[in-house]
Amino acid sequence: MDETKELARFVSKVTFDGIPDSAVAKAKELILDQLGCQLAGATLPWSKASYEYIMDNRSQREESTVVTFGVKTIAQDAAFANANFGHGFMGDDTDSVCHAHLGSIIIPAALAMGERERISGKEFMRAVVLGYEVASRIGAAAPFAEGRGFHPGPIFGPFGVAACTGAILGFDENQLLDALGIAGSHSSGLMEYSKSGGTVNRLHSGIAAYGGIRAALLTLRGFRGPATILEGERGFLRAFSGECSLEEITRGLGREFRVLLIDLKAYCCCGTSSASLDALSKITSELAIHPKEIEEITVNVTPLTFRLTGSTLEPKDITSAQFNGRFGIALRLIKGGNSFREYSEENLSDPEILDLMGKIRFILDEDLEKMRKSDNPAKMMVRLADGSVFEATVSAGKGSILNPMTKEEVIQKFRGFASAVFPDDKAEAIVETVEQLHLVDDIHDLTKMLVAG
Repeated sequence: MDETKELARFVSKVTFDGIPDSAVAKAKELILDQLGCQLAGATLPWSKASYEYIMDNRSQREESTVVTFGVKTIAQDAAFANANFGHGFMGDDTDSVCHAHLGSIIIPAALAMGERERISGKEFMRAVVLGYEVASRIGAAAPFAEGRGFHPGPIFGPFGVAACTGAILGFDENQLLDALGIAGSHSSGLMEYSKSGGTVNRLHSGIAAYGGIRAALLTLRGFRGPATILEGERGFLRAFSGECSLEEITRGLGREFRVLLIDLKAYCCCGTSSASLDALSKITSELAIHPKEIEEITVNVTPLTFRLTGSTLEPKDITSAQFNGRFGIALRLIKGGNSFREYSEENLSDPEILDLMGKIRFILDEDLEKMRKSDNPAKMMVRLADGSVFEATVSAGKGSILNPMTKEEVIQKFRGFASAVFPDDKAEAIVETVEQLHLVDDIHDLTKMLVAG
């Protein structure tokens, strides 16, 4: 017992120098990746609606910068908007264990509070690493939450944000314990959107970032949280997951940093689609296939991939398209990619894509889960009208910790996303600043670079 206390004690004692170099290097990659997601995401219609929402209620206090737009407002609102931008097109990172999109929650919150408090680059990275650490450990302890319909990011994220905010504000162990206790009552988020559509998914990271900051700020006002919010009889883990693995909260605490277990995403869709899209790339890299030549495509996938992306329905909107594996494969074959540019309203009704979708079938294959060193693997078979058959199997999609992106690939992804807003020279300046973040005295040196025009 006392897992919540142990987690709070750990956060209160970790210094930047106590974080391994490997975790710092990974944090820099995740920060750059998330900034790219925010810059590109800010251009999307639902992101603009999110921005307009905070502008309608904008505070006169200019604490933190809203990415791309350059407006300053209170830290909670800036974090809310930037987190929504960062998760606005599902290009953001994913925890390899609990599947939460933590980067679009932790990093915008740490950046907003860090700018408010004018912290250094080292302090910012410390807060980011600790935010991932807390949220990821709680996520690992709640293995059945996602299966019950809860969206992992917004239920685990508020804890991570409360921890990183507390770290920035210099909370002691007892204050962090209260902040975590209050954060538990901010956890929320359901995944019905993955089945029937809607744009509420675009708000989930913002809701978590806002709630986590508010939990920490309420702690400063004297509010107290339950000290057993995680492990208690009516605590988070039993409420959201039923069965839980309490040992995951403290196993290797201080020795194994969970930021190293975060996957990056090569495609702007559900991460479980990565292996099937990579399998398609394997086949098409060796053979130029015209979509009209295809008679059938079958994709064997794991139960999780099948549940999330194996829908036989045509997508109703972009959100449901990003969770539709058949649409993703057809989109790649017809339009050549799966970035935020290809997932468009126009392509939702493209007759070529819809026709090709009818030739694609997903097969639930439990045996794939037995594949060694795999992460949601996929096996694809493409049969052409002339009878020829081509097959490819991918054990882990690009970006998985089992098949990680190189540093240069992360930078290239950022460049592609940043190009939606910035010229090349400005994007390169951001790359250089993030690479030298440990030398930055005031994180505002970074936030002021994230403004268009």
